[in-house]
Amino acid sequence: MYALTLLGATAYTPGSYAPRLSPEAEVPHHDHSTSSWLREERASPQARVTLTVALRVEGEALKRLESTFWAVSTPGDPEYGKHLSNDQVTALLNVSHERVSAASHHFAAAGAEVTVAPNRDMLTVVMTAAEAEALLSARLHWYRHSRVKAAPRLLRAAAGYSLDASVAQHVSLVGELVQFPHIAEKATTDAAEPASFSAAGGEEWPKGCAAAQCDNFVTPAVLAMRYKIPAAAASGSTASSMAVAEYQGQYYKTSDLATFGESCKVDVSIKETIGGDLPVAGVEAELDIEYIKAVAPAVPLTVVYNSQYSLLAWARQISSLENPPLVHSVSYGNDEKQQVSAEYMQTANTAFMKAGVRGLSILFASGDQGVCGREGCGLFKKRFKPDFPAASPYITAVGGTDFVTKSVVGDEKAWVAGGGGFSDDFAIPAYQAEAVAAYLSQPDLPPKDMWNSTGRAYPDVSALAGQVNPYCVVSSGRFAGVAGTSAACPVVAGIFALLNSRRVDNGKPALGFLNPFIYKNPQGFQDVTQGKNTGGMQEYGFSAVKGWDAATGFGTPDFDALAEAVDQL
Repeated sequence: MYALTLLGATAYTPGSYAPRLSPEAEVPHHDHSTSSWLREERASPQARVTLTVALRVEGEALKRLESTFWAVSTPGDPEYGKHLSNDQVTALLNVSHERVSAASHHFAAAGAEVTVAPNRDMLTVVMTAAEAEALLSARLHWYRHSRVKAAPRLLRAAAGYSLDASVAQHVSLVGELVQFPHIAEKATTDAAEPASFSAAGGEEWPKGCAAAQCDNFVTPAVLAMRYKIPAAAASGSTASSMAVAEYQGQYYKTSDLATFGESCKVDVSIKETIGGDLPVAGVEAELDIEYIKAVAPAVPLTVVYNSQYSLLAWARQISSLENPPLVHSVSYGNDEKQQVSAEYMQTANTAFMKAGVRGLSILFASGDQGVCGREGCGLFKKRFKPDFPAASPYITAVGGTDFVTKSVVGDEKAWVAGGGGFSDDFAIPAYQAEAVAAYLSQPDLPPKDMWNSTGRAYPDVSALAGQVNPYCVVSSGRFAGVAGTSAACPVVAGIFALLNSRRVDNGKPALGFLNPFIYKNPQGFQDVTQGKNTGGMQEYGFSAVKGWDAATGFGTPDFDALAEAVDQL
């Protein structure tokens, strides 16, 4: 990584006649009548703006990257597990020095401080708002969320942006100037009743945490019982590594983590925080941290933080690390339709493939609004809204379940609000073609005009996420119940971090991109055959059936069966 600043450079003024191009021209301008984000004042001219600039990667290089990605990720391939170093990824992408120099000097000439990412495919640009507006022919405004008061304000381009044609040929996009993330305030539930200790149809609900407030909530002990996580995980190998991604002011308090760890008898220590942290409680962040460590307490944890929701900035952070954590849990996303820019999704997918060829496992929560997503299915012509990145073919999507019987550790059903469905932008990848074909052959499907039966199907797997028994979390000094696939995702990520430990301890490479392994080993999961992810607001959704389905994937983890499959690789 290196930085570039042109000393004595004067402010950039675009020529009145210079042709300009808009990298994301298809993105509609912000519409205050439909958006949950309210436009406020224009950015102060001297305000410091940080932008992530994605440089163009040529088509042949992308083909080589994808070919390598599938080869190193697919069990049985001669190249399986032969992951690349960061320098090898840089060579594979082969972004020319001329392209990097042209783009860097263009921004630096406008007064920016420019840092080039190690793979030479991204720039981090820091400049004043006035300089950015002149360079991008944009008006930068602050935007405030209309409902979630604690959400940080976003700086966005009110009516799009453009670049001089001379530099636009080198740039895929400037992110995320036109993307508006969905933010939902995480609801918490106070303990209101004692746990039921009836073992009919399942196992007795364990007293997993000392705090009485946790008695009818999911705890580390409940997860260990249901998913067969061995007690040895608490003091096992530290050879593996894992991370959680946090955005939008979601911080953690060490006192909350300590309280949870003491009550629930787990080590909730953090090895490293990247991107800074403030001693302010964020229930989303603390949920992620408490439960990935509940599953894999001995595995070192890194927290990767960004003050705004930026997939591209997060991707740059992890790809810039020489030894990044091997498993990453990300509990954030949007509808595919909300991304709208093909360039944006392609840039994100390129980042996911870069992670995969380095042996990293990337898991995303599938969303908490069922098949209708964050925008809803519509009033007259109903259409399901698939999630991104959950519907990306290059990541592992984690859906949600509930216990069939409240407070009985036994069979699970699809959580009604768990995200799942079929992408409108990406085709069915080869690794899931057989499983999806089997699902599509059964009769219990929603009307075909509401979804794309040829799209990448998700989720891949699931874990407990629903409101029948929420997760017991400590946040802001109190115990409370929290639900969501943002709980399921770190649980599954922690299980694969434990499985990675088995691999690394035996001198084998990390699992890397997980889906080819998952779809070759459905016996590693406890099948879920009840429930439907309608979202609760309308009648249609995808039903959980025998085998893979678009409500729960292959079901929930069986650690013993997964460990056996991993040991045979």
